[in-house]
Amino acid sequence: MGSIVLLAKQSGKTSFSTLWQVKNALGTKKVGHTGTLDNFADGLLVLLSGPLTRLGTYITNCDKVYHARIVFGEQTDTLDPSGKVVKTCPLPCYKNLKSILSSFSGQIDQIPPDYSAIHVNGKRASDRIRSGESVVLKSRNVTIYDLRVKAVIHEDNELLQDESLVSALDIRVHCSKGTYIRSLARDIGAAAGSCAHTMFLRRTAVGPFSLENAAGFLQLPLFGTYNTNEACESVPPEEIKAACKVFTWETAKAVDLHPIEIREEELASFRNGKKMTTSWFTTNLQSGTHHAVFSQNVFCGIVHEDGGVLVYDFVYRDKT
Repeated sequence: MGSIVLLAKQSGKTSFSTLWQVKNALGTKKVGHTGTLDNFADGLLVLLSGPLTRLGTYITNCDKVYHARIVFGEQTDTLDPSGKVVKTCPLPCYKNLKSILSSFSGQIDQIPPDYSAIHVNGKRASDRIRSGESVVLKSRNVTIYDLRVKAVIHEDNELLQDESLVSALDIRVHCSKGTYIRSLARDIGAAAGSCAHTMFLRRTAVGPFSLENAAGFLQLPLFGTYNTNEACESVPPEEIKAACKVFTWETAKAVDLHPIEIREEELASFRNGKKMTTSWFTTNLQSGTHHAVFSQNVFCGIVHEDGGVLVYDFVYRDKT
C-alpha cells in the first residue's frame, strides 16, 4: 500500500541514509524523497512509498517552513558549520539588522551555495568543488512569504539596544521551493555589513505536513543544541507506521491539485486507461491545472486537460 511517510531526520545524517528505516518498517523497497535536507540540518522529511512515489513532483513544489540560527562574524565555504572559515567580519549592530531584514521578504534573487546539489553540466556543484573545480551558479528567483525573528543573541549583558552587537539570530522562514536558507543567511550578513553562516537549520513544515506529526520528532534535541544521544539513531518501526498517511481530498487541495470525483460506473474504465470524457466526473474540472481523481474518498490517479482533451498523468493502483 502506498503511503505518505513523515519522518524527522536527525542532524549529521544524510537524507538518503534514513530511507532504510522506512523501507524496513513498511516492508517495501520503493521509498522516495520529496526534498532532501543538508547533512547538518534536521527536521521534516516527507517520504512516499509504493505507488504514491508518483506524487513526488507535486509535494516537492510545496512551500517550506524553516527555523534557522544565523551566526554573524564568520562565513564558511559551505555556509554551514561543516565548512572552513573563509571570511571574518565585525559583528553587525541590531539597528543595521532591523533596517535590512524587510528587504528579504517577497520575491528575491539569491545565488545558491557553491556546495549544493545543483547540477552543472551533469554533475553536482558540490562534487565539482570537492574535485578542485570552480563553479559559477546563476542567481534564481525565490519567494520569502514570511521572515520572523524569534530570538536575538547579542554581546551586551543588558537589554537589547540599537547599538548592541548581534552574534546570532534565530529566524523562522516560510519560503518557496528552491530557497536556500544558507544563502539567505549569507546575504543577510552581507547586507548588515558583516558576514554569516547558518549554524542550525530545522525544517518544520512542507506544505500541509508538519514536523510535530513526524516519526522521530520527540527524539530531536531542543533547537540550537547538538544531539549527543547515540541511542536516537533509529526510529521504531511502529512509530513510522503510525506516522503514515493516505492521500486524501484535503491533502490534494493543500498541494495545489484540484480534487474531482469520478462516477463509480466509470471507475473500471479509468483504471484501464480508456479515453476520458468530462461526463465521467461529478465535479467540475478546472482548466490549466492538474486534477486528483477520487472515488468515494479513495485516491485513483491524476489527470490534466490538454487542448480540450483529458490526459492521464498516472493511474494509482494500490497493490494491497
